[in-house]
Amino acid sequence: MRLFEAAHVFKHDWETVSLANWRKYPNSKTPHVRHVEILNQDVDPSTGVLRTERLIMVQQNVPALVRRVFGGDTSYVLEYSEVDPQQKTLVMQSQNLTFSNLLSVGERIEFRPDAQDAGHTVFTQSAQLKASGALFRLANKIEDLCWSRFSDNAQVGRLGLEQVLTTIMAERKAMTQAQ
Repeated sequence: MRLFEAAHVFKHDWETVSLANWRKYPNSKTPHVRHVEILNQDVDPSTGVLRTERLIMVQQNVPALVRRVFGGDTSYVLEYSEVDPQQKTLVMQSQNLTFSNLLSVGERIEFRPDAQDAGHTVFTQSAQLKASGALFRLANKIEDLCWSRFSDNAQVGRLGLEQVLTTIMAERKAMTQAQ
């Protein structure tokens, strides 16, 4: 089993970063995310907490041998999220559905205001990658390879979110100037 952890501080307030998270896909930095479908969404009327369940279609660039053995390069991820506007937290948990009997990838992401600067948002990300089943003998190599891919995608994902944040800030500036 391999663990992945990352943290980052976005130099934008929690509300802006939370908005950017919902506008993250599609974007040019994360072309491997092909489609996002909202399966279920509701707001708790007493707390204002938004709960969302999404299915994410991902197309990875994998070697031809892997495509032949596993039947393709498209996989699906189920994501659950909760946005608590009172506590100012956005928590997302995801799990791969495709080939999860061979490789399980569970991820947790959290956004919350920076305790030292309310104009900044702290992002934390953790993931657990575990090979099993028929891949058990090759588990360490597969987990290392997947950890490396996950790490690369995590970096690209943060860059993609920064790109969306830049777009939102430009839109806000344009709206302010138009008034």
